[in-house]
Amino acid sequence: MDTLIFILILHVKAQAHTNSCSPINCSNGSDINIQFPFRLQEFQPQHCGLSGFDLHCKQNKTTVHFPSYGDLVIKSISYDLKKLDLLDPKNCVHQVFLNLNLSHTPFSYYYILKEYQYLNCSAQLSASFLQVPCLSGFKHHVYVVETSFVMPDFCSHVKTVGIPFSYSPFLSDNTFGLGLTWNMEKSQDSIATKFTTSVQQEAGQFKKLIDIANDKALACIILFIFVVVMLLNIKKLSHSTKRMEVEKEKENQKEPHTAAILGDYEALKPKDNPWPMSRC
Repeated sequence: MDTLIFILILHVKAQAHTNSCSPINCSNGSDINIQFPFRLQEFQPQHCGLSGFDLHCKQNKTTVHFPSYGDLVIKSISYDLKKLDLLDPKNCVHQVFLNLNLSHTPFSYYYILKEYQYLNCSAQLSASFLQVPCLSGFKHHVYVVETSFVMPDFCSHVKTVGIPFSYSPFLSDNTFGLGLTWNMEKSQDSIATKFTTSVQQEAGQFKKLIDIANDKALACIILFIFVVVMLLNIKKLSHSTKRMEVEKEKENQKEPHTAAILGDYEALKPKDNPWPMSRC
């Protein structure tokens, strides 16, 4: 029984650690602390974050997945500014701009957007236009131009999108403009949002409350196990006592029966003949 209690306590403690919503990161060397409204999907329960804020650990990197594009690597998170800085693992940020759809997510671009059009041209434009290297090839040249630009005949319109910056060779091709902000009101967990938003304003107290809650839960479960063990012991003792009383009662019932048998036996014994037989 003691072994069972010990195993249950270890299980409860491990469960309390697993269900912890304390800040967490993907690796010891990472300085990206993941906390509400975000959560690490593989390591934290669902209640630690809001819908649409799930993050992942891949090759010791923190990533966020967008169905319209794929995985983007998180460079930093600023909870004060509500800013998410991202890196494109494919090293082509304009490919992200062309495909990323944020309409069904709690995210939007952090910077002010301006509409640009993407052109795919069979020949190069004048030197004043810079083509996007990661989207261009030997026989096709992709450019980001103003919407007012008059498209030549050897170009075709690809897409017009609102993006933070046009292409510039002085900015990193896989990072510039990939800053997102978030709006918790767009999350599907509206009830959880109203509750946790107020808690988030006191993040330090939130962590203490969680730790206290975990300790109280553990104490309650240990107390419950103790009470169950005590009840089992009391039941076992009561059963043993009752069995002893039954056995004693049986012994008491045997004694008069034996006495009665002995009495009958004495009654049946032949008494000494007062008249001795005469000898022949």
